[in-house]
Amino acid sequence: MNIKKYIIPLIVILIIGCTKRYIARYYILDYNPQINVENQLEKPFPYNLQVKKFKIDRTYDNSRIVIRQSAHQIYYDKFSLWARRPQEAITFLLINHINKLHIVKNCKERFIDDRPDFIISGQIHSIEKYQNDLLLRADIHISLTLTKVSTNQIVLNKEIVNYIPLYTNEMNYFAKTISDNLNKEFSSFILDMVNYFKSEEQTKL
Repeated sequence: MNIKKYIIPLIVILIIGCTKRYIARYYILDYNPQINVENQLEKPFPYNLQVKKFKIDRTYDNSRIVIRQSAHQIYYDKFSLWARRPQEAITFLLINHINKLHIVKNCKERFIDDRPDFIISGQIHSIEKYQNDLLLRADIHISLTLTKVSTNQIVLNKEIVNYIPLYTNEMNYFAKTISDNLNKEFSSFILDMVNYFKSEEQTKL
């Protein structure tokens, strides 16, 4: 009897049975802006507002989510991916937030026929999950500026630097934590922008 004829298929079956199958999962940065009495306006400001596509540090310009283990060590999780790259998702979220609140006449990423009155520029310095034996948190660092086109002057800027503790290792919770933080920080930036626009309108009276 040729034992090898039976042993080799058996080994192959055992290997296949013991191999753990990993499925790539995709995560979304998303939130629903809350509209309340404080952020409602009687009518939009008569401005065209351009939100340029956010720039991003090369380390994070990736579909794979960045996991940091120390100051000098990261890896890309090949089974946990962003559904949209961070710079695309975050640009969309800010435009959507502004439009939901009807802050200005027009807000979009590109103007073709019209010229923008103000431009928001953003830089994503980091967006990562910090995970080791001692720490588990969501880290995000974004810079925002508002430029008045007629004078080419930066009239508003904001640094978002947050290290948010995570209470579970679930990647879905990480994506939600980052999304909720963007909601809070963008709400703050928009409020500052509204106050600036109010002062700008006052100077015209």
